[in-house]
Amino acid sequence: MKVRPPTVFLLFIFICGANSQTVIPEWFEELPDSPAGSCYSVGYSGKYQNQCLAREVAISRALSNMAKQHHVRLIFEIEEFADGRFRLLNPSFELSYDESALLNVIENYTLVDSSITNEGYYILIAFPSIERHLQFPSNDKTWGERPKWTKALPNSRRYIYGVGIISNYSSWVMAWKDADEYARFDLGKNIEIEAESIHAFKRDNKFIIESKILRQSYDMTLHGSAIVSRWYDNTNDIYYSLCRMQKLASP
Repeated sequence: MKVRPPTVFLLFIFICGANSQTVIPEWFEELPDSPAGSCYSVGYSGKYQNQCLAREVAISRALSNMAKQHHVRLIFEIEEFADGRFRLLNPSFELSYDESALLNVIENYTLVDSSITNEGYYILIAFPSIERHLQFPSNDKTWGERPKWTKALPNSRRYIYGVGIISNYSSWVMAWKDADEYARFDLGKNIEIEAESIHAFKRDNKFIIESKILRQSYDMTLHGSAIVSRWYDNTNDIYYSLCRMQKLASP
């Protein structure tokens, strides 16, 4: 059985005002290194009158995020005019993961830390379960200075990266969800992508209009991709997510 979240689109721009975050736990902005043999994942939810419900939603998102880290299939296809005009045609993004991976996480995880702010509830989990509970300094903070990776991807021999960028959301929860997913699609694009040029002809009265369209696509499965950093530009209302995956060893 496949779990298929809603389709994610390349451009995420809405007119509504943003319900943004001002205070976040340190490990939400920058995922810490996990103990050997385990991985960390973050979950979050908005403000609920029922705090128990907020906690359940945050845990549920942390579990699904961990399942995606373990194994996720991405199908990407987009077309754009290749004659100097910037116009996207028929964008398609599909993300899915196995329910068995999610069940495996549910049965064997540890809740490492949590934080409650005026804007929401945050959860940090570890998988597989770790015996000793690590003590994190409960340092809730405001967003730091703009990191370098929001301007250019890190250059690493060990890892490959992708960045998700979205803007003007009415809900910071949905904004991070989409920014995280788009970061994975960008990472996949940086691994391998098929490209082909298509010539399209259209007759308009006595004239024939020729358009050159560039089609890009891929269908791949990622293992071990994780959202390791986030940053919010409060001035321009832009959300940035950084996804990282270890490079495969050369044959």
